[in-house]
Amino acid sequence: MERVAGFLEVWRNDDSQEIVVKSTDFKRDANGASLIVLSPRHARHLSNVLITHAEEIEEARRSMNRSVKSR
Repeated sequence: MERVAGFLEVWRNDDSQEIVVKSTDFKRDANGASLIVLSPRHARHLSNVLITHAEEIEEARRSMNRSVKSR
């Protein structure tokens, strides 16, 4: 699990091969909608974390497909 901006937790769910983002501190707009508000630096950090996890999942899938084909 990686923490972004002190209130977002990002991790890879190996069972479903999905990326999970959890916020511990939503901001609310005038209509009560939940918002995630990030500085440019934190937005770049989040995007890098998401890309890294996506690449790991894709590589795991490729490896799994190669091992199935080699049987």
